[in-house]
Amino acid sequence: MSAVGTGRVRVLIVADDREMGQEICWNLRTHGYQAEWVVDGRQALARLQREDFAAVVADLSVARTHDLDLVREVQGLEGFRPWVMYAGVPDPLAARWCGQRGVFCVLMKGAPLRELLWSVEEACRAASRVGRARCA
Repeated sequence: MSAVGTGRVRVLIVADDREMGQEICWNLRTHGYQAEWVVDGRQALARLQREDFAAVVADLSVARTHDLDLVREVQGLEGFRPWVMYAGVPDPLAARWCGQRGVFCVLMKGAPLRELLWSVEEACRAASRVGRARCA
């Protein structure tokens, strides 16, 4: 793991599935990230409005709830935060939805841990290149 995973990089996890949220958080923490988990889009938006996170890992179903397009709301905030999305099944409409919103990466639920770690590291590097989010 490169210097990106040194503990200085904050990543927000958005997942309504407790087991999934805790597992992603634990895996990122054991690889040096400062990962924090919330259960819904409203909590995520509130945290992102007042705190600095380099990247967001979200369950696609939570990010596009019926009353909140979380990605679009967050893009309206200051700063660039790349998104890594988890989707339950391959879905062309979901892929299109993510592509229209500039989502960095889409992983299938149950993807190997190395794919999650690579995706988060690359998302943080992208944020760092843009220069509006802090990555190590």
